[in-house]
Order: sequence, then structure tokens, then C-alpha cells
Amino acid sequence: MIEGVLADLVRANLAAGAAILFVWLIRKPVRGRFGAQPAYALWALPLLTALAGFAPRPAGGTAIDPIVLGAAAAGGRLVAPALQAAPSLPGLLLAAWLAGMTAAAALLATRQARFMASLGRLEQLATRLYRAEHDGVGPAVVGVLRPRIVAPADFEVRFDRAEQQLILAHERVHLERGDAGVNALAAAAQCVCWFNPLVHLAVRLLRIDQELACDAAVLGRLPAARRLYAELLLRTQLATQPLPLGCHWPAGSAHPLKERIVMLKSALPAAQRRTAGAVLVAALSLGAACAAWAANPRPPRPITSPIWIAKPTGADLVRLYPAQAVKQGVTARVVLTCRVDASGRLQRCETGDVAVTGENLPVGPNADMGFRAATLQLSGLFQMAPKTRDGVPTAGRSIRIPVRYILPAGS
Repeated sequence: MIEGVLADLVRANLAAGAAILFVWLIRKPVRGRFGAQPAYALWALPLLTALAGFAPRPAGGTAIDPIVLGAAAAGGRLVAPALQAAPSLPGLLLAAWLAGMTAAAALLATRQARFMASLGRLEQLATRLYRAEHDGVGPAVVGVLRPRIVAPADFEVRFDRAEQQLILAHERVHLERGDAGVNALAAAAQCVCWFNPLVHLAVRLLRIDQELACDAAVLGRLPAARRLYAELLLRTQLATQPLPLGCHWPAGSAHPLKERIVMLKSALPAAQRRTAGAVLVAALSLGAACAAWAANPRPPRPITSPIWIAKPTGADLVRLYPAQAVKQGVTARVVLTCRVDASGRLQRCETGDVAVTGENLPVGPNADMGFRAATLQLSGLFQMAPKTRDGVPTAGRSIRIPVRYILPAGS
């Protein structure tokens, strides 16, 4: 199971990395030809590609007949074996990934908390519009579930009426399009893929393209305000703290500001061209997602008619049947899914949901009562012939084995 999670994570990052590089190469040509909105929409492509990497391809087939294992009375007392194994390399890699994801999430949470603290007390001015207690912070859209516009304390003093309306128009475009939610999704991607530098580059470029698209939307509604808009961009480039969950008006560096000013000097593409750009981006995203899905390895076809050379015996079950389950008279059904190697042994085994039957069953992490670990131990006792009863080679294929644990009457 751990190996599968790591393999899916690597595959999704490789697919997303290739998509990020592609978007990085074409975002400026697309912006110049079709406008800032289609260029911003391009960043859906890496997300769809990564998600398609997790989508499994169907293998078909069914499980073999259940193997019923009964616990015979052997020596009167059944003792559960020690099922704790030493940490494996996949387990260590999974732990490292989880630790890095936790650290990345903590860093983003700290940055968000610092930004919110810098605002001070918020005073509501209108619906979804607030004024910060301190100067030099904002304007910004803050939050995800309930995003709101926050203006600096000197907002009404520093800007005249026309300038205030233009700034608020920009922030309201962010609200209308749900850009705060997009940025939250990008922050989550940074946490999950903390080890991938291309993901961090993509988030930075996405937020630049987001502001450019917002600028274009405002100018599309207020074309006569182009000059005033450019002046406002220059006046509001304040030194601010990062805002992971929200949208901030200042670009934060000279390079994005230059891009925004250059775009303001250019005429907006015609509506037909912008529509063509949206169709192009949708086609590219769908095509990339389909290609990533098609590249996923197809699960091996399952074996349904094996010839067993070796299988677990009743004595093996006596040795592995969880002692607490015996005491409580608990039975179980576990489906074991494995790959078959060249020698007919089962490898890379995983267990599905464990169905336990009995009284006073536990809940939580110990709800399987040890049946999952016992079944994985049993997997090492199977061996099948090189070919099935139908003459099909078994090496490299998969098998699903439903295992039923039962106790004899009176045990």
C-alpha cells in the first residue's frame, strides 16, 4: 500500500512538472495573442494532469474463490505472533513526505497568521469590505471560506473617490472569480508537493498571471481608467508580508510590476480572440489530462484459475490468528491483493477493508483486531504454478484472494 501511494505521488509530480514547464513556455505567447485571462486559465493544466495521474486504469477480472481458514484446537491456546516489522525504506520515505508536508503547512499558516496580525482590528465599512487598524497593509482579499476585502487604515485619506472605486473594482473581481480559493488550492499543492521546486515556481507564476488577468478584467469594464490604474499600481507597491490565503494588490517585486504596466499599455484582444483562447486552453487541459491518464500503468490482469503449489494450513492459522480475536470469538473476512513473481510467490501485497464479526468489537485504529497484519503474514505462504489451469502464465499478473477467518464450534 505504501509503495502504491509513493508511486502515485511520484507519477503525479512528474506529470505536473512536465505540464508546468509547458505552461511556463507558452503563457506569455498566449497572453500576447489571446489576452491575460486565457493565460491565467492555463494553470488548470498542471492540476488536471496531476489528478489524472492518480486516476486508475481498470484491470477487469474477479477474485478467486475464497480461501477459508479455520482455527483448529492446537495445544488449547492460540498465541498471536509479533507482527511489528522494522521500518522499511518505503515507510521511511512516506514518513519523510508527511513530515515535510506538515512543516510546509506550518510555514504557510505562520505567514498567514503574521499577515492577519499586521492588520490589527478590522472595522466593517460595507458588505465584505473592512478597514484595517494599521496603515501600509492592503488593499487585499483575505480568507478562503469567507473572503473579504481589507483596506489599509488610511484608505480614505490616501486615495480620492475615483481611486478608491478603481482599487475596490480590482478586489471585487478577485471575489467574483474565487481567486482566493484558487490560491488556497495552490498553497495546498505546495504543501503536498513541498519537495518539487517546479510546483513552487508554478504558484509564483500563477499569482502573477492572476493579477494580470484581474487587471485585464477591470480595464475591460473601465477602459477609460487605464492611466489612473497604472498610477495606482505604482503608488501601492508597499513592503508587505506574504499572504498565502488571499489576494494582494501589490505584486511584491519590480518584475511583476513591469509586466503589469506593460500590459496596461497594450490594447485588450478582441472578444472573439479571447473566446478562441479560452477554447484553446480548455482543449489543451483536457488533452493533457487524457494523456496523463493514458500514461498510467495498466494494472496487471488478475489470475482467476491458479494452480496452488503451497497454501497456508490450519496450523499456520493457529500461529497467526490474533489472540484477542480468539478470546472474543471474532471472525473476519479480508481480501488480499498481490502481484505474482516469476517463482509463483506473492509480492507487493495489500489488504482491503477488514470485515469483522463478533461482539464488543473495537473502533478506531485497532478495529481490524490484527487480521490485516495476519493476512499479510499469510501471503508469504502462498505459491502457485507458472501457469494457470487455462495455460496462462502467472508471472507479473495480480491475484485477489478473499480470506475468511473462522473459529470451530466450541472454541
